[in-house]
Amino acid sequence: QIDAMNRIRDFENFFLLISDYAKVGYAKLNLLNRKGYAIKQWYKNLGEEEDTPLADVVGVYRNMHPEDRERIFDFYREVRKGNRKHFQGEMRIYRPGKKNEWNWIRMNVVVTTYNPEENEVEIIGINYDITELKETEKELILARDKAEMMDRLKSAFLANMSHEIRTPLNAIVGFSDMLGLEDDPEMREQYISMIKENNTALLELINDTLEMSRIESNTINWSYEDVNPLAIMHDVYEYASPRISENVRLILDDSPNVSLHTDRHKLMLILKKLLSNALRYTEKGEIHFGYQSLYPVSVQFYVSDTGNGIPKDKLGHIFERFLQLNEFEPGTGLGLSICKGLVTAMGGTIWVNSEEGKGSTFSFKLPITPPDTIS
Repeated sequence: QIDAMNRIRDFENFFLLISDYAKVGYAKLNLLNRKGYAIKQWYKNLGEEEDTPLADVVGVYRNMHPEDRERIFDFYREVRKGNRKHFQGEMRIYRPGKKNEWNWIRMNVVVTTYNPEENEVEIIGINYDITELKETEKELILARDKAEMMDRLKSAFLANMSHEIRTPLNAIVGFSDMLGLEDDPEMREQYISMIKENNTALLELINDTLEMSRIESNTINWSYEDVNPLAIMHDVYEYASPRISENVRLILDDSPNVSLHTDRHKLMLILKKLLSNALRYTEKGEIHFGYQSLYPVSVQFYVSDTGNGIPKDKLGHIFERFLQLNEFEPGTGLGLSICKGLVTAMGGTIWVNSEEGKGSTFSFKLPITPPDTIS
């Protein structure tokens, strides 16, 4: 008898150990008087203390989501009437110490004895925590949706890329052929100018693609030095000025004279792309750019325009690869994504404030001293 009792006790301990590891809870009770017993994990899965009376848990479920609680209450009502004998469902339980965050459990309840005349409706309930499974499922769904979206974007990018490459190439080939047949010096100069312009467009297109590839593969070559942001701003102004239309004013705001240890080429590339983006979507008005010193931590740069602005539904995706606000505008949709990739790799942050029809302001911060990993 002692040996049998020891084996029973060992089995109970073993069962509790498995229950704790697998997060499986078990309870057996009379639904009418709510008397019975439950193991520790059953209480834990429901967010209750182990010493809580069963009568204060079953039929109350204070930590359960109201919608799920009503489902189990409806089952118990039907059980008393003799209409149902089994319940299975996924239920949300308040996550301890969190607001509006939930753990997930799967509940299985079976009626084993139905004898209401003798005040006995016995049920067995099993619950087990599936929070980790639900979170993994959610991550997989997000990953799948993102992969599908990226696949669509890449297809659109490749189709657009073939068009973007073909356009300047056709111009280069066409004007080169005409150049060999033209004797008029003035017309020859125009053809040469058009060839140079399309050469520049094609080179920029290829450089964007290569830069994005380097960012994604983390093979960027860095060249850090002490630079004067104000001098860089003047260089960028000289770059952008010839591209300004007659209805737009480009204004370099007054900025302090500070020193910044950064990659000069990458900083100029970011500013050029932000200015090019502003020029593309600003038909009239002003484009301001400059920076503010947040010494000794960082320097905050900005490019502000009075252009078309960004629709609300695209504002949260503006830095994603291949995104184009206007499919009829030339470009690969990589410019802002390159800016974000470079700023992030340089230890900074980039963001945008915009209102459709009123313009946009792109801002980014760079640390005065770069991260150790790239200095």
